[in-house]
Amino acid sequence: MATYVDKRQFNPLSPSHVLPPAAAFIHRIHPLSDDEDEDEDEDEDEDEDEDEQTDTNPGYVPPAHTLDLEPSIHDPRDEGTADEWIARNPSLIRLTGKHPFNSEPPLTSLMRHGFLTPVSIHYVRNHGAVPRGDWATWTVEICGLVRRPARLTVDDLVRGFPHLEIPVTLVCAGNRRKEQNMVRRTLGFNWGPAAISTSLWRGVRLCDVLRWCGVMGRGDGVMNVCFEGAEDLPGGGGSKYGTSLRKEVAMDPQRDIMLAYMQNGELLTPDHGYPVRMIIPGFIGGRMVKWLKRIIVTTKESESYYHYKDNRVLPTHVDAELADAEGWWYKPEYIINELNINSVITTPAHDEFLSVNALTGQRPAMLKLKKAMKLQRRKEHTSKIFF
Repeated sequence: MATYVDKRQFNPLSPSHVLPPAAAFIHRIHPLSDDEDEDEDEDEDEDEDEDEQTDTNPGYVPPAHTLDLEPSIHDPRDEGTADEWIARNPSLIRLTGKHPFNSEPPLTSLMRHGFLTPVSIHYVRNHGAVPRGDWATWTVEICGLVRRPARLTVDDLVRGFPHLEIPVTLVCAGNRRKEQNMVRRTLGFNWGPAAISTSLWRGVRLCDVLRWCGVMGRGDGVMNVCFEGAEDLPGGGGSKYGTSLRKEVAMDPQRDIMLAYMQNGELLTPDHGYPVRMIIPGFIGGRMVKWLKRIIVTTKESESYYHYKDNRVLPTHVDAELADAEGWWYKPEYIINELNINSVITTPAHDEFLSVNALTGQRPAMLKLKKAMKLQRRKEHTSKIFF
């Protein structure tokens, strides 16, 4: 899921509406030659102030308190897995053992860092090994019911289309599932309350790319736009991660659906879809395909195993066996796309000890939160009986 703040409250990374050439965009990673630097010096004298904003300041300045983050490391827990090449923050809470990597930050850490979540503690949902992406050779194929099928490089996306940059909050559809599993067991693992993070995402609108490729209309049978990632996964006997949106949703410019290549002012990291991924404001994270390789315009919904067997809420009497036998997975009314807002108490934390009478001069005491909550529930129950 995602929600986002009115983008007019945030300044874009550059003052123009069209992103500069990719060579300038990745200047800090692939510096220009000395000759090119000398040529640019002539222009810098004229527009020094503007250059300071667009070249030396990427637009996102991390708050001072993000500097106290533990550095990401090659975690010993990843040794011997397909992901051992990826640096990760050791404070992330791992939820599915050694591999694949699924994690959330400590809730107190998430709250301490404020509105924009540092990339290194952004929650991660992976179904398998992280693909090794290469900016120079990566392509996204646009095919199906389009008049001009194309295979675009990431540089093509950066140079060829207007960019947008907005804050978007991503949340896994399974956020707080641990609590749900305590009431009734589901098929999913135990997410805590911190599978939610907000970043400043930069990319190009999906609708612009599809129009450039000559997307056809309903009269031609266009009903859905499907997305497919690069990873090879075991689901359904072997498949790619994929999902889809209705064509009307995909083509709505007001939804700001994008092919994103930057997060918080930096190129995407491997766990978050480098070099390009989908961002769909208002939808669950499971619809935002990472390591994007194909966009297929078609009549049918995505036929990916993960489109149907993930992110569904079925009636309480339907278990997995009945769902398989009677085809409940394929009933469109049970798909999760958008989520209702819910809230979590972040302070005091679960099992936290609270100081009682610390400011009154009376004898100080410590009260464990869980015990205090039990006492409160007992008091409420008694009041209901007698009053």
